[in-house]
Amino acid sequence: MKHKGRNVIWSVGMDKCLIEALAVQAKNGNKVDKCFNDKAYTAACVAVNTRFNLNLTSQKAINRLKTIKKRYRVMRDILSRDGFWWNSSTKMIDCESDELWRRYIAVCPDAKAFRGKQIEMFEELRTVCGDYQTPGSSEEHSDTDGTESYAGASEYMHEESQDLPPPPPRDPLRRPSKRSRNSDPFQEAMLAVASSIRRLADAVVQSKTLINTEELLEAVMEIDGLEEAKQMYAFEYLNGDPVKARAFMAYNNRMRKMFLFRQFWWWK
Repeated sequence: MKHKGRNVIWSVGMDKCLIEALAVQAKNGNKVDKCFNDKAYTAACVAVNTRFNLNLTSQKAINRLKTIKKRYRVMRDILSRDGFWWNSSTKMIDCESDELWRRYIAVCPDAKAFRGKQIEMFEELRTVCGDYQTPGSSEEHSDTDGTESYAGASEYMHEESQDLPPPPPRDPLRRPSKRSRNSDPFQEAMLAVASSIRRLADAVVQSKTLINTEELLEAVMEIDGLEEAKQMYAFEYLNGDPVKARAFMAYNNRMRKMFLFRQFWWWK
């Protein structure tokens, strides 16, 4: 990380740390309607400051997220076009032809940065910059957290891009169909049974992913040699990932410490 006056020049490692921390905060319910709350930004700053021995404020994280969102939207606009798709194996954006890439870059020069380049943390980027929020989130929030000022694809697209296919329209919300007067009572009963079974199955699946947060926090705090900031970060990370949390809780204290230092190698 370099300083230029009062500005902070973010490194790739700092960006990854910020994205990772905000993804955890989103899964913990601290992102509502595309906005992160103050708790999320505070936790993200703790993560970045702890890892890189800095003293950044929440506003620095907000400003950096604006830049990250701009880049994400360029990538999202590419993937919304016919002939482009995400390759999870290579972690790259694939295209049906080099000619289509050249035509797209000609009208959207910023897309060149994504051609043939690996994109790390794609899912985390979607969680942080996309529409992700935990189900049932109803926390009070402002209309914006200050990172939604970007105008969208129009900043990159020009009028002469008409020879490219337009992005596919989003499907409108479907309204429930009105009940037919001649509906079959037997069919309705079967649909009701199927719906009940589906809800029961969903409840069973959800119960398997639930973690006792009090027991998890207590287990993290019992680990020797972890300062409070690291305890907070480890707890929020595990609380946002039920699979890793269950593995962590299955270990003894010595193995739990090894597990955390393997996840957060920069703590060593």
